[in-house]
Amino acid sequence: MSQGKHKKAGFNHQVICTLDGKLLAMTDPLPGARHDAYCFKEHGLNRFLDSSTLADKGYIGLGLVTPNKRPAGEKLGRNHKAVNRQINRLRSVVEQVIANVKAWRVLHTGFRRPLGSYRRVFSSGAGVGVFCGWGDF
Repeated sequence: MSQGKHKKAGFNHQVICTLDGKLLAMTDPLPGARHDAYCFKEHGLNRFLDSSTLADKGYIGLGLVTPNKRPAGEKLGRNHKAVNRQINRLRSVVEQVIANVKAWRVLHTGFRRPLGSYRRVFSSGAGVGVFCGWGDF
């Protein structure tokens, strides 16, 4: 029986990339099950991103371009659906970048070393550009 994420280290990294798929930055990890909005504020990313930045629904209320949420008990209107479709179409490249980053071995498998060493291992990998061959970000 597969254990999945049970007893595995959980971290939240924030990934910033261009709409053509170039990885610009990846934040240091924040341990535990942290919401994206919390990590965004904790890292102070609002200094670098503005109201033209695309983000997913985890960043609603932070002044970024996010898809519309469906109101509780209601359907989403045709115009809101069209806007969501356009935002998600643009964000598909971002999701590809995130998938490529997750393929990096230390993020792909459960981290089996002491949790205190994760930040050091991650930073050393980021420093030499082992993110799937991206060394110039």
